[in-house]
Order: sequence, then C-alpha cells, then structure tokens
Amino acid sequence: MKLQTMLATVASVLIGASLAAPQLQARTCSGNGDIVGSYGFTASRAGFFLLGATAPGTNSGPLVPVPVTPPGTSGAAVVGSNTPIGNLVSGLLNRNSFSVVGRMFADGMGNLFAANSNGVLLTNVLVGTYVVTPDCAVTMTVGDPFSTTTTTPIGGVFGAPGVNLGSHTVNLEGVIVDSGNSSEIHLVVTNAGGAGATVTMVKTSQFSSCTNASIFGNYAVSGQGMVTSATATGTTTGGGLTGGGGVTTTGTTGTAGAFTSGVAGSLGTPFLLLGRTVADGAGNLVTDFSSTNATVKRAITGTYTVNADCTGTARLQDTSGVARNISFVLVNEAAACSNGLQTGARQSLQFVFTDPGVIGSGEARQQ
Repeated sequence: MKLQTMLATVASVLIGASLAAPQLQARTCSGNGDIVGSYGFTASRAGFFLLGATAPGTNSGPLVPVPVTPPGTSGAAVVGSNTPIGNLVSGLLNRNSFSVVGRMFADGMGNLFAANSNGVLLTNVLVGTYVVTPDCAVTMTVGDPFSTTTTTPIGGVFGAPGVNLGSHTVNLEGVIVDSGNSSEIHLVVTNAGGAGATVTMVKTSQFSSCTNASIFGNYAVSGQGMVTSATATGTTTGGGLTGGGGVTTTGTTGTAGAFTSGVAGSLGTPFLLLGRTVADGAGNLVTDFSSTNATVKRAITGTYTVNADCTGTARLQDTSGVARNISFVLVNEAAACSNGLQTGARQSLQFVFTDPGVIGSGEARQQ
C-alpha cells in the first residue's frame, strides 16, 4: 500500500507540473491556401538612406540620393511602369528612398494578380508568385508586366502561370505575423541592392465593398517624410515650409500644427505628422468639439475619396494651414482574439505622400 501511495503521489506531482508549465504551440501553415484574397501593400525605404552614410564593415560606398516624385521613382537604374506595381518593383530594386501603396489579389494557389492602376476592381494580370511553408514563412517573386508590350493578360483571377513579368523581378522573403486568418504579412527584399526596403501586406475588404462610407469616425494620424531640396527651398514656418514642392505653406511662424518640420539640410527638410481627424463617411475630414477646444492644436481637416477596390486619395490640412496630399489603401487591422478566434477587425489607412518633392508614409487608425 505504501508503494502504491508513493507512486500515486509522484504521478500527481508530475501531472500538476505539466499543467502548470507553459505549452509551446508554434503556429503552422497548411500551404499557399493560407494566403488568399485581396491585400493592400505598403512599401518604403526610409529617408535616412539619403544621408550618404557608409554602413560599418562595408566598402561599397555611400548610398546615392536620387530625386523622386512620389509615389514612384525616376532616374534610377531600374525604371518601371507608372503603375502601383511598377513603382513597387522599381523602388525595391533601386537604392533611393521611396514609398508606395497599392493592392494585389492572392488566389490561394501561389499566384498574385493586380491591375495597372488603383481604383480598378478587375485584377486580371499576373504580377507574381508566392509559396507558404509549414512554419508560415513566405517567399515571393513580383514583376512589372505593365512595363513591357509582350504581356499576355489573364482572363480571370485563376489564370495559368507563365505570363511575362517584365524585364525586372524582385524577390521577397517574409512571415505571416498575426494570429488571425493570415491577414498580415511582413516582407523584406533579398535582391542585391534592395537593403533597407520593407513591404507589408494587409487584407482589405473584398471586391466592390469600399465607398466613402467605409471611413467613418475618429482617426489618429501619424507619419513622417522629407521635402527634398531639389523641389523645395526656404525656411520653416510653423508646421511647414515656405515655397516649393507643391506644398501649401500658409502657416504662421510659431504656430503648432499636425505637421512639424525639422532642421533643413542639403538633401531636404524632414517633417513629422501627428494629429487627429474625424471622417464623416461622405468624403470630408472634420474636427469635433474635443479637437476644437483642445490646448494641443493637432486637428486635421480635409477631404477624401475611397475607390471600390479600397484604395483612395485624401488631402490633409492642419490648423497652421499646411496641407499635403496622400494616396492610401484601406486595410483590416488585426483584431483581438478570444478563444483563438478574432472578435472583430478595425479598418485603418496606410498611406504615402504624393505631392511632388515630398517623400514619406504614415497611417491613420480608428481611435
């Protein structure tokens, strides 16, 4: 009896310890079918790559700044089509600073499709391929078929592979990072010369589901960028710059606004964006009572337009009069989980600045 009692006690201790110990449950993926549906993408290489610094341990020389016109690039070694995909590929393959947003469709079988402009619902041209591994890693190859005249359109989203992806392709590696339904993917470039660039893909609403009414309520807005010296000169006034770059700069010296400028340098003037706005669901950005009476004047007003494919454009203006234009994609922000299931999803805007001579990006999230 004593032996049985001892064995029972040991068994109880072992069971209790196993229940108390944390359980390692690595997420696994079943294959390409884990990535399916419409995805908004944002890609950028930050402005500090314009500074000309040489990385420690290298002898390749400084990164050379190249004047750019957002959301794409020009004058570099790789020049693509003037489309979201073309700007993505050329931006990733060149060394200059850039930012771009757009939309792709994954068919669940390893193919990526896109249209030649934002706002178009039909995504019937193959622009890349992807592979999902069991550990939820992702490899992608994306090209710019719109830059050639030999591209053969696919008659539907489930077309056959083998379409000409253009003369330049970019290779990406990444991971699925959220615990929901594969709604967010983070990627980096593996091509030579592509260092410093990142790509994020987040699920959008499905086809024909986005309108101005899709953006409604309070949004916190943040971002950063640079007004390049090639197109904007002058001194800082409040939140903006005087003159150049197609930027409205009617702010008063010393007046704080959502846009705040840094110290001007030989390559341009950096700026930050931090503010709050209210979307009325009808294409207007307004201020509410709380913003109007706040001691911190970071309210943002303006207008916006949402396309059916969940891309859009907007104009943001702060209380000091500085105004800048953006291009955005409306995505489904990952939501909290309960018992392993998502309880809902909020929408957010991922955007880039589109005024000539202004580079940078940001996001607007529902409060």
